[in-house]
Formats: sequence, structure tokens, C-alpha cells
Amino acid sequence: MLRVTEADVKRLLSYPKAIQLVREAYVRLAEGQAVNPPRILLQVPNGASMFFMSAYVYGQGTVALKAARVNVGNPRVSLPTVMTTIYAYDAITGVLAAEVEGDWLTAVRTAASTAVATDVLASKNAKVLGVFGAGTEATTHIPALMLVRDFDRILVYSRDKRKRELFAEKMSQDHAAMVVAADTPQQVARESDVIVTATTADTPVFDGSMVKPGVHVNAIGRATPEGREVDTELVRKSRVVVDSRAQALATYGDIIRPMREGAVRESDLMELGEILTGKTKIRPVDGPTFFKAGGLAVLDSTITDYVLNRLPRTSPDQ
Repeated sequence: MLRVTEADVKRLLSYPKAIQLVREAYVRLAEGQAVNPPRILLQVPNGASMFFMSAYVYGQGTVALKAARVNVGNPRVSLPTVMTTIYAYDAITGVLAAEVEGDWLTAVRTAASTAVATDVLASKNAKVLGVFGAGTEATTHIPALMLVRDFDRILVYSRDKRKRELFAEKMSQDHAAMVVAADTPQQVARESDVIVTATTADTPVFDGSMVKPGVHVNAIGRATPEGREVDTELVRKSRVVVDSRAQALATYGDIIRPMREGAVRESDLMELGEILTGKTKIRPVDGPTFFKAGGLAVLDSTITDYVLNRLPRTSPDQ
């Protein structure tokens, strides 16, 4: 059995390749060439939220199963908020073929998913990117989104002033970009053409009434029924696109709450894969567009299979 480290994934998976693979995965799923069963959510009272996700893309050599564990209180005991492990099984025999450290893979595939959605939905003239959060997901989203839009300025906001300042400084140096620590969430909401919420918030992180008419918003950081990063006002006035309609209706608080309040209907939800394949046409609109994603196992499966096929194989006696 192979054991694949975070270093292996970082070495083998570039941002352009991740974006290409994610786009292909969405298309394969929409065309019925992949199996992506509903994920299982187990919430421990006063403990972790546990997500178990599996998928298979027809023709691949492996089936992927991911176990993701989330606890927003973990940093208080010097542990990551999110921990993920991906198990790859031989598609024919069912034998466990590899155990993959999944934190970086998950962060990059999430950023790649957002990049695909932004490329499809955001204005071609978008110049200001706003990012809520200063963690791993925010770290991967900036370079991924810079590949699909030419941003003049990137605004970053998190509640910890020192943390967001250090994050902005590092991102500026790493990507030769103008990354600025915003003073308030209102500044990000008002000035951004594209917004990413990459937080663990249970309540909306900005006022949806403040955004520009043509803004594109990506909410990717919270995917439980009780959590939400955007408010009902933003959802009400937006064209709403999700990674999975079924998953959104079951576990995305950003969708469930506005539906309960009558701001959006199930029939209003469009899937990204259906747009990519042309099954659903999205007409130009003056108002915001909103992409909500909680992560699909088919993306993990596609990228995991790619990584495994690029690792050197050794014989049992080596």
C-alpha cells in the first residue's frame, strides 16, 4: 500500500492541472460518467463534524473515500480546524491501494473548483478580489483565482487584525500581487468584483446589501446545515449555482436557511456541471451571481487518481 504525503501532493499537483482536472470531473459527473453518492455527515455533540465521501469516475483504476473531520475549536489546542485523509481502493479488487494525506489536496481542489466557477460566472473585467479568511483555503484560492482573472488588487479580511496583515504581506510576496489587509468586512463587500468566503463562520461574514450589482460570490468555507457565510439578502438577489443540488439541499446552511425564508426555491438552483456541459444556460444578468460549494468526492477521486498515477511504483522486495 502506498502512503502519499502532503509533500508528494504539493510536488505533483500544480494549480493549472488541478483546475483542468476539476473542470473535467464536473463534466464527467454531469454526463453520467461518474458515481458520486450522497456524503454522510456525522456530528458529534460538542465535538467534530465528520464527513465521509466516496466517488468513482468510470475508467479510473481507483475508487476514493475521504474522511474529513472539522472542529472550529481545534486551534485552541494547537490542532488544525480541518483534517482529511483519502483512502484509494483498487476499483476491481477493492484492495486498499493508497492512503493519502488529504489536507493540501482538498484545499487545492476546492480552490480549483472556485476558479472554474469564477471563470464561468464572474465578469471578464473583474479587477478586485475580496477574500474572507486567512487560513489554508484562503492561501490556495489567491493563486488559483489569479489564473482565471487579472486582478489589480486583492483585499483580505479576517477578524484577527495582526493575522490578516501578516497574511496579506506573505501573499503579496509569494504571488507578486497587491494584497491589502482590509479594515472592515464592509470594505471588502463594497469594493470587490469577486468575493470568496473561506471561513468557519456560523453567521454571515458581510452584509449582502452592500455588494456591487455584478459581483460574483463564492462561499466555500462552511457546509453544515447550521452554518452560513452569506446572508439571505445576497442569496435572494443572486443567480444561485451549486456544486451539487442534492448536497446543497441536505447540508448547506447557505442554501437551506434562505429556502426556509422563501428567498430561493429548489428550482432556482443550477449545478455547475450542467452549465459546463451546456445542459443549463445561464443568461447574462445585472445582479450578483453566487456559487455555493461544500466539496464533491468526484473531485477528490479525479485528483487522487492523477496523483497516484504519477508516483513511482516499487516492487514488494524493494
